[in-house]
Amino acid sequence: MLEFKADGLEVDLGQDVTVVTRPVETKTVETVTVQRMVDIPAHKRVIVFTEEIGELVLWEGADYDAIGQWTDQDVINRVKALLTSQ
Repeated sequence: MLEFKADGLEVDLGQDVTVVTRPVETKTVETVTVQRMVDIPAHKRVIVFTEEIGELVLWEGADYDAIGQWTDQDVINRVKALLTSQ
C-alpha cells in the first residue's frame, strides 16, 4: 500500500454540490480538501480522504488499470467527475 500526504489539495467543484457523508449526513460544499491519498495496488484501488466528505474511492479494478500513473490533476478531475457528474 502506498500512502501520499496531500497537504490540503483543494478541489474547486465550480458549483455547490450536495453530498452524503458517513454517518449519513447531507452537506452542500463548493470545495473539497483532500487530506491524504492511498494507492493500494494489490486491490487495484485509489482512495482519497477528504475533510468535508470523508473517504472517496477514485479508481478501482479496470478504472485503476486504465489510469496508470495518476497525478494531482487526475485526482482533481476525478473528484469533480464523481461529485458533479461531469
